[in-house]
Amino acid sequence: METQNAIDANFYATIQQEYKIMAEYKMIQSESIQGVYVIPSFENSLVWFGVIFVRSGSYLDGIFRFTITLAKNFPDEMETPIVTFQSHILHPLIDASTGRLQTKEAFPTWNSNDNHVWQILKFILFIFEYSHVCFSGDIVNKEAVDLMAQNKSEFTKRVKECVRISRDRIYDPPTVEDKHYITFDQFDSDVHGSTLESIKNRKYATSSPPNSSLSWY
Repeated sequence: METQNAIDANFYATIQQEYKIMAEYKMIQSESIQGVYVIPSFENSLVWFGVIFVRSGSYLDGIFRFTITLAKNFPDEMETPIVTFQSHILHPLIDASTGRLQTKEAFPTWNSNDNHVWQILKFILFIFEYSHVCFSGDIVNKEAVDLMAQNKSEFTKRVKECVRISRDRIYDPPTVEDKHYITFDQFDSDVHGSTLESIKNRKYATSSPPNSSLSWY
C-alpha cells in the first residue's frame, strides 16, 4: 500500500510539474522577444531547445542555437536555469570551453515567484545586442573582455567569424533525436515565398538600449 501511495504521489507531482512548465512556456507568448524561439523537448520537458537570430549589435546576423536546462525540481528548487550554447561564441559571459552562459549578472538568486524563463530569454537577447556594455563581474571569458578593451578590430573579426560559422551550420542535422529539436529547411520560393513576403511587410517595434546591464528587465 505504501509503495502504491508513493507511486501515486510521484505521478501527481510529475503532472503538477508539467503543468507549471507549460505555464512558463505560455508566459513567453505574451512577451515581445523578437528573434528568439524556444520549445520544450519532446522527450524531457526540463530541457528546452532554442535559437536566437541576432538583429543588431556586434553579433548581427548570428544564428545561435542553445539549450535551457531547468532544475530537476523546477520551479520549486531555487536554481537558475542553465543556458548552454551549441557552438563556440566569443563573448565575455559565455564560457569558451563549455558554451555555458553566465547568468549571475542578471540572476544573483533565483526565486520562482519573481523569476521566469521569459526573463532568461530577454537576457540572452540583451547580451548579444548590447555586448559593448561593461559587465561588473562574473566574467567567464577574459580573452573576450581583453580584446574588447585592447584590440577592438580583432574582437570584431573573431565575432564575425563566429557569426559566419553559425550561419554555415544552420542546416546541420539535429545533434539529438527529439521531435521538438528546431531544424531549418533550405528556402523554397514555392513553399516559403508567401510567408517571407508577410514577414517583410510587418513593422517591428524597436526599443532603446537599457541604461545599465541590469535594467533590461
